This record gives sequence, C-alpha cells and structure tokens, in this order.
Amino acid sequence: MSNLPNTYNKGRGAQLNPNNRFQKQTYSDDDDLERTPFDEEPSNRTRFIEIFPKTIVNQVKSPDIAMDYSANPYQGCEHGCTYCYARPTHEYWGYSAGLDFEQIILYKSNAPQLLRKTFDKKNWKVKPVILSGNTDCYQPCEKKFELTRQLLAVCLEHKHPVGIITKNVLIRRDFDLIAELASLGLISVNMSITTLNENLRQALEPRTATTTRKLALITDLVALGVPVNVLASPIIPALND
Repeated sequence: MSNLPNTYNKGRGAQLNPNNRFQKQTYSDDDDLERTPFDEEPSNRTRFIEIFPKTIVNQVKSPDIAMDYSANPYQGCEHGCTYCYARPTHEYWGYSAGLDFEQIILYKSNAPQLLRKTFDKKNWKVKPVILSGNTDCYQPCEKKFELTRQLLAVCLEHKHPVGIITKNVLIRRDFDLIAELASLGLISVNMSITTLNENLRQALEPRTATTTRKLALITDLVALGVPVNVLASPIIPALND
C-alpha cells in the first residue's frame, strides 16, 4: 500500500466518477483554464438522501440466484468494494457507478412499514426474504438509521423467514433479534469473505470489516444456532485464486 500514487483516494474503492451511460450530455473542467477562487475541490464526504419507495420486496426471477425475494434498505454502499456488481444500478438514479456509488447513499426510511404491509397482504406467499442482494444492509450508515434492525423486528413479529448477506460485523448489534429468529429456525446469514490477505482486502474492500473479525463473527453466529454460509467471491486470477 505504500507504493500508491499521491493522487490515490484512500478509503475509496473507486478512484474516479465515470460518465453516467444514460446521460446524453456531460461537462468537465477545462484544465487549460486557471481555476477561480470560487472553484471547490470535489468533496470526499458521504451524502445521505432520504427516499420513499412504494415497495421494498423484490421478486428475484433469475435462475442463477438462489433466492425468491430480496429487500434492500439502501441504494449505494459505503463499503466501496471495487468489484461490486451493484455499481451500475446507481446510474438509474442519475448518479455515477464510480465514486457516487459509495459517496451518495439513498436510504429508504419507510422500508419497515412497507415490509409489514407486504406481509399483511392476503395473497402473500411466505418464502425467505433476503436482506441485501444488491447493497449491504449492514453498511456503516446502518448504525445511524437502523433500518435493517427494524426489518428484522418486522420479520420476528410476523414469524417470517429471513436471510442476510453482509460483510460487516455491525450485525453483532442485532444478536438479540437474530437469536430469537434462530430459535424459531427462521434466519440464515451469508458472510462475504473475498480474501484472507488483509492488504488485498483493504484494496478491494476499503471500508469493510477485517477478515479476522469476519471469521470471529462466523464462530459467534454458529454459537447462536444460526446457519452461516461463506460467499467466497469474486475469484480474481493472480489475486485471490
């Protein structure tokens, strides 16, 4: 990590903001023009924008993905994983798949109410709802917004099966709810572990938990009686193969 260039944006997986493929027109600064005192350097801070979707549960129809429903309380992800397949989805909101994806986070504050409304429908067919699937439900801002915790509480209230995909040990905060769901056989956790090399992890996943903490978390989840799967992907030739 010591050989990184001076322009390296430490703590960010993306190092630039590519143009949004859906935007017909773009603009950029002319490097030949002298900057004025009113020009500002791009901020490296994360912005959070509240949104109010009409639904929270998505039906997964892909034959390659072993889930029937997913629910994502956040759009965009602070973890900033360089390889994240969800980055292009940010373009549908008018943002970039690069830095915008990890610096502009949309949070669905009405997600718990929408989930309860979904479960209360007379025609609802009970199948596990997987929290995440697009962006991590336990990314750092969950500590503030607690949307994932509220979604778990709704699942427990309705005795509804639920799954979690994450790479963050913030999940420990909700061990009380998870333990109750586990006692009813209603929960499973999928932990993403891309590499055991900590230097490589920092480059690929700059804002996720260390691998050591992830492994310790798996041990503690199993002790709670929670079925745990390890997602060892992506496999990148010459790096973590």
